[in-house]
Amino acid sequence: MRCLAGLALAVAAALPAWAQSTASPQDSGRQFEAGRNAELQQWQWRAQRGVELTPAQKAVDAVQQAIAKRDCPGAVAALNAGLAKSYPEIFTLAGALYEEGVCVRPNWDRAVGLYERAIAAKHPGVTARLAAGYASKAGGKDLAAALWWATRARTPLPAPCAEVAPLAADADKFIAALQAWPAGRFEACAYAAAVMASVQADLEEPDLASGFGMAGTAVLRFTPAEGRIDIQDDAIDAPPAAGVVVAGSAQDGERRAARKAFQAEIRASADRALKRYEKPAAVPADWRVEARHVFAAAR
Repeated sequence: MRCLAGLALAVAAALPAWAQSTASPQDSGRQFEAGRNAELQQWQWRAQRGVELTPAQKAVDAVQQAIAKRDCPGAVAALNAGLAKSYPEIFTLAGALYEEGVCVRPNWDRAVGLYERAIAAKHPGVTARLAAGYASKAGGKDLAAALWWATRARTPLPAPCAEVAPLAADADKFIAALQAWPAGRFEACAYAAAVMASVQADLEEPDLASGFGMAGTAVLRFTPAEGRIDIQDDAIDAPPAAGVVVAGSAQDGERRAARKAFQAEIRASADRALKRYEKPAAVPADWRVEARHVFAAAR
């Protein structure tokens, strides 16, 4: 495995390759911001509540703020600083930059290496991120790998797709089971796994709910044949604060705004996942998948 110092140098060296990428810095920046805008907003909610960021969160924030300003040299410098500290959050973010080609040349192999370092550090959501990535164009649409990582991530799947989960420890048996499936099931299962893993990766991010000051449970119900995700999130709200919050007060307004923003991010995550993957022609109409995401109380 590449040493950390070498990795940091590689990130910096890759910066000039922007001009050789298929997408311009502006286009890729917009794509990345669409998926990360809410994460930037989390830090604002934290600041408003007087919650101090951890050193790792500050490192992530520095990279994201530079990207938002189209400052790739600044983003790479901040990224290198975070990599030098071996923050799991930075390994995950660096993997996303390489996967999406933001401020560095797109490189799926490097993204995988960074994601695996984050997984080794037990950073939540990254295993699902690998499942989603392998099913995408960036990951070469390796559907078998996507399904394998989805089983590792315990991604909710349609019952016929989950049959292979007990075989994940034996790659040969796992592949043999996939090959024995009826025609069309492999592609349909990979699609369901990719969509659910993509949302799972977003919603398992540790600071997602706490950044907005929210807690509670969101239930996502996916109908693969229709390419539709229904969301039940009415149980999500800010935990009761000390004292009484007067309806219509500034504090109540902030709570309502944060709740609305968080619910919008859940919806946006589901919509991004549905747009990211092409639905196969033959997906059983009776397949249903339900995922429950429990968000801890804000710190």
